[in-house]
Amino acid sequence: MRPETIHIERTYPISIADLWRALTTKENMKEWFFEIPDFTMEIGGEFQFFRHQKQQNLLHKCQVIDVVPKQLFKFAWRHPRQTGESSIVTWRLIPRGEATTLHLTHEGLENFKGAGEQYSQESFENGWNYLLGETLSKFLDKQKVSS
Repeated sequence: MRPETIHIERTYPISIADLWRALTTKENMKEWFFEIPDFTMEIGGEFQFFRHQKQQNLLHKCQVIDVVPKQLFKFAWRHPRQTGESSIVTWRLIPRGEATTLHLTHEGLENFKGAGEQYSQESFENGWNYLLGETLSKFLDKQKVSS
């Protein structure tokens, strides 16, 4: 089976500290990502969230693999109701003067083959592009206006 990996880069006109807070604070995450009541950044720690789609609550279970504050957040991502396999999501922050680049990598998507169309590489790519290009961007714009 051929490995399937997504790479997405977005540069935001904010400091690395502000982007890190948006990405890793559960109060901020619920505004642009998902509501994750048990969110943790402790290595080995687990958290879960639901995504509502087509009359279904799709369970996402995650386990933290690595954290380097203001640089990297890496976690395993599973869909236990559809498959026992997992993928790996990495958020890497790169300073660019007064801006910050977020490089997202989502690897191991081939592990979800057979779990349904919503678990295809194309579906994940569309989802990440929407989250990073639309909802996160709008959240960050709103934060700049209110500060």
